[in-house]
Amino acid sequence: MSQKTIRATLDQGLLHDAAMSAALCEEILIAQRDELEASLRDDGDDALIAFVAEDGEMAMLLIDKSGTLYRNEAARAQLKQMWRTHYADNLNTLLPIFVQDLAQDLLAVAGVQWIPAPPAA
Repeated sequence: MSQKTIRATLDQGLLHDAAMSAALCEEILIAQRDELEASLRDDGDDALIAFVAEDGEMAMLLIDKSGTLYRNEAARAQLKQMWRTHYADNLNTLLPIFVQDLAQDLLAVAGVQWIPAPPAA
């Protein structure tokens, strides 16, 4: 797929709540579960998100620090809750990186770390 098609697929799934592929999630992301969980532990992140896109479909996996797996729409909902008001901004920053990885037939993976909010003045 071209980068433009990948971007459109991710935009639909992540920013416009389009359905995601259960088959892609199982066949590709869940198949990489051990490696993704190891990366989460090794990097000390609070969560890890992974994406795959093929033939106009996408899948998403979110693993939190406790080891809970969220797949596709549940992963999107969890990420929206985690990022609250910054969901769209964070995705718009990360999507170009994810598109580049996916265009090279790699998984798009990012660790998420919590930064405490500054104290109210």
